[in-house]
Amino acid sequence: MLPKQHRLIRREDFATTFDRGSYTSIHEGVAIKFVKTILPDSRIGFPIGKNFSKKAAARNRARRVLRAATFQFLSQLKPGFDIIILIKPGYKNIEHKKVTEDLKKVFIKANLLK
Repeated sequence: MLPKQHRLIRREDFATTFDRGSYTSIHEGVAIKFVKTILPDSRIGFPIGKNFSKKAAARNRARRVLRAATFQFLSQLKPGFDIIILIKPGYKNIEHKKVTEDLKKVFIKANLLK
């Protein structure tokens, strides 16, 4: 579970990040949108919709795996960003190790790691 100060929760924050955020992706199926904020910590959100899977269990598992993989990078992320982690529908059988590698590639590409 992510600490409360690192969670992107409010609908307005998601909308702002989607509207004004920069997009970075890799071919494997993970993408991010991020926007700079004035907050001291980076906040992260995981919108996993029905376009990923019609089954709630699959969406919840994907969300859990993404949260666990992202938790490892919290201390390495630059402060002051709202980040939305998107997962593409073709990325069905996700495993923690693969997701961690893909997130690291995306964070490096977006220059979000310290």
